[in-house]
Amino acid sequence: MYNDPIGSGLTRAPQPKRVNIMITIKDAKFLAKELILGTDIKSRATETVRATYAAFVSGDAKAEKVLVTLWEVCATDKPTLAVIRAIFNRVTKKMHKELEIDKRAMVVKDGKLVEAQQRGAKGDGGGESEGGEVESLGLVAAHAESVDTDELKAALKTIAAHADTVTDPEVFDALNIALDMLNAI
Repeated sequence: MYNDPIGSGLTRAPQPKRVNIMITIKDAKFLAKELILGTDIKSRATETVRATYAAFVSGDAKAEKVLVTLWEVCATDKPTLAVIRAIFNRVTKKMHKELEIDKRAMVVKDGKLVEAQQRGAKGDGGGESEGGEVESLGLVAAHAESVDTDELKAALKTIAAHADTVTDPEVFDALNIALDMLNAI
């Protein structure tokens, strides 16, 4: 609590503990180079998905196998799966809009390229959804129950309480990506 020397009645919530990690300049330079490399790799992956999906839409039979392979290898690591899912969502939605194709974002499920499950839709109950879509607000609330810190639990419960009010698709996609990343922790 805030020490109130003048008796104003104001209080301040406790601040989260901050962890200070001191690194050397050499370490900072190395980390920066790694971040640049990672950003470049992500850009190349995005362009690869875009070009390969364009070939798939044009009827190239080999393109689906390439996209499925990329997805399945990335799926072996949860944070990487969240990244490739976001790339697939962004690229395929944009291409569908440009080409006036009436489909949702594409994902890989059971070794095939398929449309992502619609938000709020119930799955078949078998396995994890790979569509990057939040299936229900109950899933968000379930995340809150599995988290260790009180601050994060409160934040996730707040998101769950307000998730159904989000109308902007880009904001909703960002929320889904954040939840996927939290789930990977």
